[in-house]
Amino acid sequence: MNTQNEEKNREEGLIDIVGILTDYLRTLRRMWIWVLILAAAGGIFSYARSWMAYTPVYTASATFTITASQDGMSQTEGSYSFYDNSTTEQMVNTFPYILTSGVLSRRAAETMGRPAVSGQIAASSEENTNLFTLSVTDTDAELAYRTLQAVIECYPEVSEVILGRTNMELLDETGIPAYPDNPRNSSRDAVKGAAAGCALGLIWTGAVMLSRNTIKRKEDFQKRANMKCLGEIPQIAMKRRSRDNGHIINILNEKTDPGFEEALQMIRSKVEYSVWRHHSKTILVTSALAGEGKSTLAVNLALSFARNGKRAALIDCDLRNPSNRRIFGMEEGPGLYEVLSGEAKLHDVLITGRALGMDDEFRFYFLPGGRAVEDGSRLLGRERMWKIIEVLEKKVDIVILDSAPAGMLTDAGVLAQYADSALFVIKKDYAGTSHIMDGLEELAESRVHLIGGILNGV
Repeated sequence: MNTQNEEKNREEGLIDIVGILTDYLRTLRRMWIWVLILAAAGGIFSYARSWMAYTPVYTASATFTITASQDGMSQTEGSYSFYDNSTTEQMVNTFPYILTSGVLSRRAAETMGRPAVSGQIAASSEENTNLFTLSVTDTDAELAYRTLQAVIECYPEVSEVILGRTNMELLDETGIPAYPDNPRNSSRDAVKGAAAGCALGLIWTGAVMLSRNTIKRKEDFQKRANMKCLGEIPQIAMKRRSRDNGHIINILNEKTDPGFEEALQMIRSKVEYSVWRHHSKTILVTSALAGEGKSTLAVNLALSFARNGKRAALIDCDLRNPSNRRIFGMEEGPGLYEVLSGEAKLHDVLITGRALGMDDEFRFYFLPGGRAVEDGSRLLGRERMWKIIEVLEKKVDIVILDSAPAGMLTDAGVLAQYADSALFVIKKDYAGTSHIMDGLEELAESRVHLIGGILNGV
């Protein structure tokens, strides 16, 4: 039993990781242009800074052999020299103190006729040898070499006080350096800056993903919106040409993605069960914000009921933005607005399934929105709206009301008084939880039965 629980926990952890990665990639698809901008800005900034701040550095050096001189009696009563690598090590060890004292720098500056030495003087030795190297680093190649010559001239005299007399025999020197120690490499700096900018963009993307309080998966419905999820509608890829032509997918189209139809059938089955259980006849379809796909779902849900043998009617109640005609591929014309305002009769604007090209066995009615208006709630609140729904309820088994977004407008709250049940469409990772809760509160005030939510664009 414990093993099964551990495996289940591991699977849930894996699902969470996969879900997080999926959410991150989805957020990155929206923000990739900002990542690109930050990478370009980082590269340009680093390149410009490298170019402007570049200062060449040159090093002139000379290598010597060191022998220590000692006074002693010989046959000629002279002096003699001998190799001693310890002397070389002492010279290197004491060199920093000599530099710190400033004596060597002052002597070298006096020799060159300058007020001070601008370069950096250093010394090193090869281990277990008597090879001693003096080097001078400066931003001017010729000045580095002149300083080196002055140091070579002055050093034996300065070091004699500490180490005694030493002999320095020159083996090799660089001369005036021809190339800087740090060649200009602005391209490399630009690449580093671009990488840093890209990394910043990716971190920003992660922060945005974590800060977005939206519905991202089916499990979020209960946790964040306190409602059950009836199903998930897959995202349907559409060509740009189709989008430009205003084509929106519906199940009457033979080219409709089979995954879309299967998901819709599952949702229709659950809605149909809820309709039977709660004796519902009129269903309100809404969302929190515009652009979540609630009109597409309302149209296809009504068509799905008709295909399944039910008599169905669809009313485009989004008078501010009537769009159902475009989903059916129809031109603009009169509809609900004209009926509510008394400009037309219901039977004159009501469109049958046969007029939409459906077979005779499909008992389907469509009442389009008509002319767009700013204040849709005022018209929808009239008694004539109730009479329209009452007439259609006598003709069909199910009436679908496509409403304006509940999280933005009061239209859905007005329509909810005519509906028996409601469906709430949520586009994945789109509307904030606050907007969703505002829309649900708008429906809750009318006491309409909430069947559940539908996750769109998985």
